[in-house]
Amino acid sequence: MGRRTTATIAALAGVVLVASGCGSGTEGTATPSTTDTSAATAALWDPCTQVSDQQLQQIGVVSSTKKSGVAGVEEPGWKICSWHDAPSQWNYSLGVWSTIHSVDDLKKKPENVDFTNIDVRGRHGFRFHNTSDTDSEDCDLVFPAGQGALQITVFNTSPKSAIAPCDRALKAAEVLVPGFPR
Repeated sequence: MGRRTTATIAALAGVVLVASGCGSGTEGTATPSTTDTSAATAALWDPCTQVSDQQLQQIGVVSSTKKSGVAGVEEPGWKICSWHDAPSQWNYSLGVWSTIHSVDDLKKKPENVDFTNIDVRGRHGFRFHNTSDTDSEDCDLVFPAGQGALQITVFNTSPKSAIAPCDRALKAAEVLVPGFPR
């Protein structure tokens, strides 16, 4: 596993831990809307089964690179799927996150900062970043949903990338948001 791959996995794991209230130095936890987290997680919209190969091709990622969870580990309260732009030596990854946690839960985490209003294809959401992203390699977009929230994350893994992660994330959102559940 290369340095960039390890860094990507660590970054994605950190986002899940921070968003779910399990990050180091974070007090409290996000409270799901139901007391049965496993049932609520099972009922979530699943990006691994709901994002089509055609959508992935429009975005510019390869469907065969699909990974579920964070480094293959499923997280309670989340359904996570990610893809890369190439089978190897990739330049960026796309993550689509479905969660029982609300946008307000994500906003309460001190590590999630700079929330900015966005509208994509008539759907209101927010762009934000995590304070651990000191190299501006990551961009997060989040949209409220009846189940909690849906998130798009783009992580540039190549310092040579000519396209900013938020530009990639917004392009992905244009394709994905119409299929997101309300």
